[in-house]
Amino acid sequence: MSILRQQMIELMVLKGFAPNTQKSYLHHINQLAKYFHQSPATINENQLKQYLLHCHQVKHWSASSCRQFVHAARFLFDKVLERPLSKAKLPMPKRDQKIPELLSYEEVTRIISCCSDLRFRTGLKLAYGTGMRVGEVVKLRVRDLDGERNVIRILNAKGKKDREVDFTNGLKKVLRTYWREYRPISWLFYSRTPQTPLARSSLQKAFTAAKLKAEVHKVGGIHGLRHAYATHQLEGGMPLPQLQQELGHAHVSTTLRYTRWIRCQFNGKGDTFDLLKRHQLT
Repeated sequence: MSILRQQMIELMVLKGFAPNTQKSYLHHINQLAKYFHQSPATINENQLKQYLLHCHQVKHWSASSCRQFVHAARFLFDKVLERPLSKAKLPMPKRDQKIPELLSYEEVTRIISCCSDLRFRTGLKLAYGTGMRVGEVVKLRVRDLDGERNVIRILNAKGKKDREVDFTNGLKKVLRTYWREYRPISWLFYSRTPQTPLARSSLQKAFTAAKLKAEVHKVGGIHGLRHAYATHQLEGGMPLPQLQQELGHAHVSTTLRYTRWIRCQFNGKGDTFDLLKRHQLT
């Protein structure tokens, strides 16, 4: 391991970067070094601009991937090498303004119903019923379920933040059925042994397979359940500040993006399982 790589890792750890962020930054810097066949410490701003153009025009990277590279480069040069980059020479690409395809109530029901494995089906129901990210679902422990206070604790989520989401009656019924079959001790969803948490890729693959079987052809992966939860809750009458808290958004502007999907407003208590009773999801 090079000294520069080690310095970068140590600073990311001290700053509390998530493991996936660390992995992404290191990958981008490694690819940059391979492209020029030289140490990143000797690369200048013109080379960085050249590489970014190459990734955009030749590799056809998305705006999101290009933004990840710029973040990684700025961290390396600004924080590790202490050679601040010019924002004019290495601008931050604009975010894609694409609106993902929203899953309807009926499509959510069909996808979940087509997942035959009880463990994965319960995980998908929990992802939709709370709006949790897939990584948050697989990291849940039994002790995070507080039936007395009717909340589910999500610890050390994105941004190193803890939050709580509603533990509704519909979810309790779903998890009682699951518990009678699997009897989890530590991790709510475990892999081969109760001491090993389920991999997020396993739940993602289960969603993809169920979506294919349900003949739902809209673009998007398991994160679409989170989008559907947010939009359906707004349609059901949940106040925007409450939804912001449920989703764990730092800024309400992020939550506001879901209003573009709303076509009508309904009166409801905000339990997605109540909204889907007519489709026999529970």
